[in-house]
Amino acid sequence: MKKHFSKIFGVLLAVFLLNGAQLAGATFDRTETIISKPVGAGILPGGGSEGTDIKSSILFAKIIPFLINWTINLAIGLAVIMLIVGGYMYMTSYGDDEKKQRATRTITYSIIGLILAMTAYGIIFIITRIQLT
Repeated sequence: MKKHFSKIFGVLLAVFLLNGAQLAGATFDRTETIISKPVGAGILPGGGSEGTDIKSSILFAKIIPFLINWTINLAIGLAVIMLIVGGYMYMTSYGDDEKKQRATRTITYSIIGLILAMTAYGIIFIITRIQLT
């Protein structure tokens, strides 16, 4: 199993980097003048920031949603992989009660993790669809 962990990690890293290329693919017009505001200017009283500034910022519009989606997809992928590993452990236990219990725990925890990750995805989906005026 330890031999295959580096391969699995490499595939997951490649998926992350390929998804990051989508984030980096955003084009910006270099002729525009960018005026930076101090950190927290929109939150502090009298900062003069509007709600559209937060929606148009690269951090809240691109980076944070990308990180949230990536981590949820990673959690779902790892839960499915551990479910498969637990099934393999169960099939190869050959009647050994200790190995069978360990495999059952692995399957149980991977199903719990899968349910939690899918619930988190659903909650994020619902929250991002709420229109605040």
